Amino acid sequence: MKKTFWEIQREKKRAITLLFLFFFPFFTFSLAVLFEILRFSSVSLFFKDAKFSEFLIVSSVISLIVFFISVKGSSEGKIYRYLEMLNAQVPDLKDMKHQQVANVVREMAIAAAVPKPRVYVIPVLGKNAFSAFNIIAITEGAVSALDRDELQAVVAHEMAHYLRGDSYYKGVLSSFAMTITFFLTISLFFAGGDENSERRGFGGGFIGIAVVAYIFLVELFTKFLNALISRRMEDLADAMAVQFTRNPLSLASALFKVSRDRVRGISLLTNPAVAPLFIVNPARKQIDESSGVFGDIFATHPPINKRINTLLKLAGVSRKELVERTSPVRNNREWWVEKQDENLGPFTLEELLEKTWIGEGVKIRGKEGEVKLSQILSKFRPIEGQCPRCGGPLFNTYYDFVPIIKCGRCGGILVREDRIMRILARGENQITEAEEKVSESSLEKERKTFYIHGASPEAVDASQPLKCPFCGGEMWRKFFNFINYVPVDYCPKCKYYFFDSGEIEMIIAGVKRTKYLYR
Repeated sequence: MKKTFWEIQREKKRAITLLFLFFFPFFTFSLAVLFEILRFSSVSLFFKDAKFSEFLIVSSVISLIVFFISVKGSSEGKIYRYLEMLNAQVPDLKDMKHQQVANVVREMAIAAAVPKPRVYVIPVLGKNAFSAFNIIAITEGAVSALDRDELQAVVAHEMAHYLRGDSYYKGVLSSFAMTITFFLTISLFFAGGDENSERRGFGGGFIGIAVVAYIFLVELFTKFLNALISRRMEDLADAMAVQFTRNPLSLASALFKVSRDRVRGISLLTNPAVAPLFIVNPARKQIDESSGVFGDIFATHPPINKRINTLLKLAGVSRKELVERTSPVRNNREWWVEKQDENLGPFTLEELLEKTWIGEGVKIRGKEGEVKLSQILSKFRPIEGQCPRCGGPLFNTYYDFVPIIKCGRCGGILVREDRIMRILARGENQITEAEEKVSESSLEKERKTFYIHGASPEAVDASQPLKCPFCGGEMWRKFFNFINYVPVDYCPKCKYYFFDSGEIEMIIAGVKRTKYLYR
């Protein structure tokens, strides 16, 4: 029988409450048993006359102290430091996608009847989101790849964690787990037997083996409880997101998109200490999709396919329909472009303006024949200053809603430093297979050039620096990064990059290839 999201919520809430309440007696009993084992150790002088009931009383007091310290120590400061390490920023309201994020968070706060949390955008290409305390953070990759309904569903999921205070729960559980580990580790120093234990027939080696075995079992069970509670919290947040949005299909398609973009590797995003906070585990692990014993012990998130299937049942939609929904849809287009003897297109006018490789020498054809780039850009507001490369007119325009400045003659673009990651994230959805093929060919030529001369900063010719159109200062000539070896120009004063025609597409093609290699 198909369950409603209300029934799923009640079931998960009951499971979380019982598991959380079980953690306190488990911690108390574990400490009492540890004291009983130490009765036969070299510190038995402190324990030899005590009863097990007395051990339980002492353990209960320690448990209460740990609980209050855990609650007090669960502070927002740690999360803010983590966001600072990730270089997270508040949404740029001049960017229409970022404005959409801010609007969606406000809407979901109203739906959940809670004060609007603080929202941040993390400038990474991976697709993910997390919440902690009164903070919701979403990656640039998710902002670019998810449509409005999917974005709303992801924010609703994180709003559910915020409403329930799950970050406090997880902070307390984590502190309990660390305290158990601390006490067990300290006990190893006292695991040697003494003359009393020898008389009782226990050797020092037996005590050491007993403590080590006990440490292993308790830590294993602690990990199991932590993972079990974390998985139930994710299931509950999914159900509450459906309650807020009344749209299980959007959350299913969002999870489907996000899960396809996970990578293996170590980074600030895939750190095991913070991975449980995210809507899906940022690091792709085979254990995450297993539902057996190992998955129950080590997986902090429920299997993504299980979560998607539950949501699809609520929506009454098949898996096939979900795949079709998340496939890119091509609208009618009327613009064609010829580059390197390749006919690329068709494009809409908006897509055409986003192609940074269109400049002089590139033929643009529409329904009424050939046109020039400057004719298309003439409808945009020109700005003061000239293109640093060719001296052509500059126009304010957009790259998939990211504000940029484009030259109407050579097609070069000026991008503010803090907007680069948005362009790379959104460019992955804009670049076609034909464009990617051409861009990869150009990128390979660039890479070979610098491989021959050595991929060092000195390999970039900086003898004739460009002049910044805003401050008039000399721009630095450098590699954009040391993966793709694309040389670009940068003004350290105005914080603007200048990309020649086609360079952004080359970098996007390199990013796509790198992500594919590290999946």
